[in-house]
Amino acid sequence: MQGAGLAGSCMAVLALSMQAVSAQEARDIFKTEIFLTPYSELGDGEDSYPRLNGRFLLMTGYTGYFGVKDDHGQIPRSHWNSVQPTAEAALVAQLSRQFSIRTKATFNSSTNATKDNAFSDLGVNLDNLFAAYSADNYALYAGKMDLGFGDAWHVVDGLYSGFNENSEFRGSIGLGGRYTFATAGHGAHSFSAMLFKSDDTSLNRRLSLDGGFIRPDQPPAFSDKLKSFILSYDFQDLPGLDRLSGGVDAGRLYVEPRYGHSANTVSARLRYDLPLGNEWNMSWFNEATFSSAFRGAPVSNGNGVTSISLSRDRWQFVATAAARKLSGNDQKLAQFGLLADWDWAVSGAVTYVTPIGFIVQAGVTHQRDQAIRLNQGVFRIAYQAGF
Repeated sequence: MQGAGLAGSCMAVLALSMQAVSAQEARDIFKTEIFLTPYSELGDGEDSYPRLNGRFLLMTGYTGYFGVKDDHGQIPRSHWNSVQPTAEAALVAQLSRQFSIRTKATFNSSTNATKDNAFSDLGVNLDNLFAAYSADNYALYAGKMDLGFGDAWHVVDGLYSGFNENSEFRGSIGLGGRYTFATAGHGAHSFSAMLFKSDDTSLNRRLSLDGGFIRPDQPPAFSDKLKSFILSYDFQDLPGLDRLSGGVDAGRLYVEPRYGHSANTVSARLRYDLPLGNEWNMSWFNEATFSSAFRGAPVSNGNGVTSISLSRDRWQFVATAAARKLSGNDQKLAQFGLLADWDWAVSGAVTYVTPIGFIVQAGVTHQRDQAIRLNQGVFRIAYQAGF
């Protein structure tokens, strides 16, 4: 997700700048993903009710994987190419000024093949289906949503995958609320809470073009009982610090004992926005996360990410770096098939939006994840439109 995206929210489903909760999000023209929240404005914002608004995104992308190997020589240096399409469609049925029903579906590839592939394993997923009620200072929402700890997993440039497996939970089922208040001379503050679980319903089936309706072939990363939660605080427009925004998340991901250990997680973020000369703008996003478990193993770990984006008119340049460290000595981690060495990644991307709305994006990523080194060169063309 793009570095110029919103970064002050505690939950993915609440990714908005801290205005009154009835305010709509400004759309990021550089994003190559539709991120649906209770505040997403998909249409022209007219005040007639009921009404139906929508947005779609069509994209094709080329990814070249090269120099893929491990630190021990057990995986030889290899390379392959992947060309896959993506189509996203989001709809908002705005039944009244406060109440709406929101849904999003994605057509894409599910392949993990480490060989040349193109237009393979195509299918459709229902990503979101939830109801939202937003008043002047509070919001309530429930259903199938994208959410997580922190913001890096959906804010940082989309070419960069990051170390997000412990903190993003897309398509989860939950319910929550948010309260926002602002006072003169004291800035804006927001508190929110979310209770959620993995989706064990028929909504979690993928419609494969080859195999019909199929379920995920792996057990869920967390429980299908409504026991996981996130509590969050965000701030913005503090006196003398009007260019800073940030927040803190804390919560627990509940995992069924037969699948591993539950994780307590704390995440903190800080963003600095600065207009530069000659109509350039800079955004600097930082986030640090600590968790008590890793991929179901009782291994505490911490990671951090920093991302700088420069944008002007239709151009955006993003540079990102991240690092992760697992706690414990080699012998302890080896019990769970893990290594103590640092994991790290760097990424750079340039995006241009044409006058007729096409998004052209190119970039490179180098990442080391548990002894596997992976390089990617990416080129994408996307188009968004709404009604």
